[in-house]
Amino acid sequence: MTNQVSRTPQSNPRLRHLAVTTIAATCGVMGGMPGIVPIAQADIIGADNRIVPAYEWMTQTNRQAIGRLEIQKADGLYYACTFTVVGRNIGLTNTHCLLDEQGRGPRQIKAFALQHGNRVFATANVDTYWTGLKTFPKTLGDATRDWAVIRFTSDLGTRTGWFGNEPYSNRVTKAGQSVAGKLTHLIGYSGGGTTPTGHLNCNILPVISGIVPHNCDSTSGSSGSSLHTSDRRIQGLNWGSFTYRGVTINGAVPLERFMPAVQKLRETGAASNTVVPIP
Repeated sequence: MTNQVSRTPQSNPRLRHLAVTTIAATCGVMGGMPGIVPIAQADIIGADNRIVPAYEWMTQTNRQAIGRLEIQKADGLYYACTFTVVGRNIGLTNTHCLLDEQGRGPRQIKAFALQHGNRVFATANVDTYWTGLKTFPKTLGDATRDWAVIRFTSDLGTRTGWFGNEPYSNRVTKAGQSVAGKLTHLIGYSGGGTTPTGHLNCNILPVISGIVPHNCDSTSGSSGSSLHTSDRRIQGLNWGSFTYRGVTINGAVPLERFMPAVQKLRETGAASNTVVPIP
């Protein structure tokens, strides 16, 4: 499935944070109230261990492939999410950053690679995307497929470089097991601001219901950020938080769910007629 978004963003948009509301594992149903713009639910686990990485540190460690998405959704409002460049002209984020509850796609998307306040490493528009879901996720099961690959209108990756990935299984029943128990890093645009925050050396926990849980601190706006190693290999795709046995945990989509699509799009150059696998 592909959808087209080609209009350029308006200047000085009014941004609202976009992410998944808390999903309770006991019922698996996403909360929400009619007329209320959903606010991303992601949490600080214990003490807030986030830092603000300097622009120079981000470029010196080759993390300029992490950026902020500015999205005008179907309701006309503006939202913010995080993305990671994963190929010459493609980036990785969440389905819920793009689609609403009716499955309507966004009006326009702008990508800012390594935005740090008033400084921006590179920019691009987004004109096409592929998603793991047909609508905004509504259940815990949906959250395991809450991924999206976006196509830039320019070869943004030739300027920023792109992230690789850790090894993963070709069996979705083993999703997340290859990275469980490992150290990880999470850098994103928590709070929907224009300066990234990060939690370095946090932990990936044992898989729960097909989700990769982790204790990296984040807040709304960090949806679409990647769990990654020090050598910039993606371990999972952050989407929000959920409750398990009375404890709030942040969760990520496992590699097994989105990497087949990323690999296919790398092979085809993200041609518009590419049909991607959705495990």
